[in-house]
Amino acid sequence: MQSTTPSSIHVLRQQIVAGRGKLQDLWNLYGATNAAVLAASAELDHLICQYHQLMNRDGMGLPDYPSLTE
Repeated sequence: MQSTTPSSIHVLRQQIVAGRGKLQDLWNLYGATNAAVLAASAELDHLICQYHQLMNRDGMGLPDYPSLTE
């Protein structure tokens, strides 16, 4: 089993923070049901799922979601 490197978790956290910002910006511009907003939401969901899988794969426990707001 491959171990998760701290750098891969860090990169994924950065991608999640950026994805949240992108989603918020699109939401503010277009509203909740715009296609671009829905696509950004799906992209963010995918990143969060990847993060969750990395954290659980190596027995690191539940993701630290509050730290993703940095």
